[in-house]
Amino acid sequence: MRGRGTLVGIVIALAVTAAACGGGGGNAAVSIKTLQAAVSNTQAAPSSHFTMDVSFEGGAAAGYSLHGEGVASEDGKQLQAKVTMEPLGTFEERLVDGSIYINFGDVPAIAGKLPAGRPWLQLTLADLQKQTGVNFQQLVDQAKSNGPSQGLSTLQGLSGDVQKVGDDTIGGRHATHYRASIDYAKIADKFAGSSPDIADRMRRIGTVPADVWIDDDDHVVKMHYAIDAGAVGGGGQGGTADFTMEMSDIGAPVTVEAPPADQTIGFTDFLTSSAEAKLS
Repeated sequence: MRGRGTLVGIVIALAVTAAACGGGGGNAAVSIKTLQAAVSNTQAAPSSHFTMDVSFEGGAAAGYSLHGEGVASEDGKQLQAKVTMEPLGTFEERLVDGSIYINFGDVPAIAGKLPAGRPWLQLTLADLQKQTGVNFQQLVDQAKSNGPSQGLSTLQGLSGDVQKVGDDTIGGRHATHYRASIDYAKIADKFAGSSPDIADRMRRIGTVPADVWIDDDDHVVKMHYAIDAGAVGGGGQGGTADFTMEMSDIGAPVTVEAPPADQTIGFTDFLTSSAEAKLS
């Protein structure tokens, strides 16, 4: 990993990965189709509330962690999340009406550069293409990765033997705890054409153990796995990224509102005001 900026990018991207504890149980064999069906069923739900925790052990990212919680529509068009990255700070993001709004809160490196009374930075396709040439869809995908879509997409790589660990309680409701594996080569195949570098990194991860909890409505309500952070981030930084996500209120309506216009500054205006501040 090269520099704090790269590290932050990797933390967020993982974003949107404690060995799982289950009650009782007993190594009963289960068909992988049971888990795959629950993943598909959860992805078909229009929305969910989520909490997410990522921690890093060893390597250049040691000591960094992320906690996020919020609501998201499964189609990725609406998301509202509050994310705390230690030791960098807390920010809030909203994805709505084709724009990403970010309130950098107590992340001083960015928040301190925004005009007084306008804590929300608005990013749109037109602004980004005009000023930077950045692919807006990449930022939309980045925002989605801070929600449950990323974790559920990862579970599409479930494979191998499955064991029923036992019964558990997640979010106050009964769930069944299963243990299987995620084959990242299966996920990599989906990126081979559009993002060969990402596909290559996923293949380097290989196959990792995963714990999945499924409720009585056949929804995934919790997942846990750990991966080689060096394989994801490149640069040989090593270490392990440990990911846990819980989901609740699956299917409940989600309405995300854009921040008030008088509290928002567009990306182009932000660049202009920053340039003027440097000249004054």
